[in-house]
Formats: sequence, C-alpha cells, structure tokens
Amino acid sequence: MSNYPQYNIDEKPSSSSKIPLITLGARVVTIATLLVSWGVLQTSEVTFENGAKLTYDYYRSYSYTLFVVIAGAVYNLLHIPFAIYFLIRKKRLINHKVFRQIELYGDKIIFGVLATGAGAALGATMDLKKIVYNDDNSKYHDFLNLMYIPAAFLWAGLVSSGISSILSSLSLHKTE
Repeated sequence: MSNYPQYNIDEKPSSSSKIPLITLGARVVTIATLLVSWGVLQTSEVTFENGAKLTYDYYRSYSYTLFVVIAGAVYNLLHIPFAIYFLIRKKRLINHKVFRQIELYGDKIIFGVLATGAGAALGATMDLKKIVYNDDNSKYHDFLNLMYIPAAFLWAGLVSSGISSILSSLSLHKTE
C-alpha cells in the first residue's frame, strides 16, 4: 500500500506556475515582432531613375502603421518589469484590482490598435498592388512587396498581444 502516490490537497496545481512564463513570453514576442516590423518599415526605400525616393511616409496608412508599432512596443515594454516580477515571485508587484483593470483595458486597447494598424498596412499594400504604374512599375512593386513584411510581423505581434490580453482578463478574477 505504500507504493501509491501521496497527494497534498493544499498544494496548487503545477499549471498555475506556467501563467507567469506565458505572460512574459507573450510580452517579449510582441515586442520582438513589433521591433522587426518597425525596422523594416523604417528601412524600406526604393530609389527611382530620376532620383526620387519612395519610403513608408509617402503613404498615410504606412505612417499610421508605424505609429501603431511604436505605441504597441512602448506599452509592452512598460509591462515587461511587471511580468518579470510575476515570473520570479509568483505574485503580482501591484496586486490591486484597479491596476489589473488598467492592465486589462490597456491590453484590449493595444490589441485593437494593433489590429487596425495591421489591417491598414495589409489593405494599403493589397490595394496599391492593383494599380498599374506607367514608369518604373517594377520599383513600385518592389517597394510594395517589402511592405508585406512589416504587416506580417505586425500580425504576429497582434496574436501574441491577444494572448497577453486573454491572460490579463484571467488575472482580473484571481487573487494571487
């Protein structure tokens, strides 16, 4: 009879210890994908035969996308210390309901903003690819093909931001 495992009823399940790791991982992945998107947006440039340059700021959709990427990166960067503390101590640094509500609503807002930025970049790229340009047609299409990259990374950041948003809504109902 001593071969049977003994269970401690007061012990928390081990799955609860994965939440802080997933929270930090989602924040880090969001920042990484947004930084890649930011870098590609800033460095994508095409020079035409007449010397004119085409960059992201020529189109408002891409400028808005850059604003969204910066806002999302800054927001998630501000939450990294809280996620690290939560991972190490297994409790929240500020365990007040108001702070958790601010985190919840902030995550929801950033998620929505990232979704609009990703949609704007992808929609603008797809619409502009339909236009037949008279001169330097391949240069325009080279630029627009590059614009798929930040949109794709922004979508990846959107998914990981969604994970952060779900986890912040779960933490609202817990007292840790």
